[in-house]
Amino acid sequence: MTNRAPSAKAQEQALLQKLLQVPVFTRLPAPYLQLLLKSAKPKALKEGEAVWSQGEASKGLYVLLKGQLKIVAEGKYDHPVHPIAAVGEVNALTRLPYADQVLAVESSVLLEVAQPLFEQLLLANTNVCQLLCRNIINLISDKLQAANERISQAEGDRLGLAQRIKDAEAEVNALRIIKLR
Repeated sequence: MTNRAPSAKAQEQALLQKLLQVPVFTRLPAPYLQLLLKSAKPKALKEGEAVWSQGEASKGLYVLLKGQLKIVAEGKYDHPVHPIAAVGEVNALTRLPYADQVLAVESSVLLEVAQPLFEQLLLANTNVCQLLCRNIINLISDKLQAANERISQAEGDRLGLAQRIKDAEAEVNALRIIKLR
């Protein structure tokens, strides 16, 4: 029995299934997913190579197929990105410059959906446009909710720490009184 490589059709079907896992493309009709697959370009990155840098004009969006990326905002915050996930979708929709930098943590393979291709998808059909926009709005909403939860957690941590400091100061003051006696 010989091991044969999957046929091109089987590979395309597998990639279509992966794209459906990406929240931006959830429920996107098959013909548009196939257009996306045929028109998008694979992009290989080496460790440390940037997908984009802060301040660059939007080039489109990227789907991480293999490897790992990290999002660095203002040189401080590292946020990991694992397959299968999209990055740059908000900038592709708004055409705003990137406010962060995305770097490959290891050798990675992405699918590049160039800005003109993304805009072609938006203009192709009002239902497709609404679907893509709704999916991106849901992503933004999820990110805001997660950020709010982190803020609430940090506030709780801050209040707990403030109470511990207050308790420690009271203990130090009590020890000073005992020592003075």
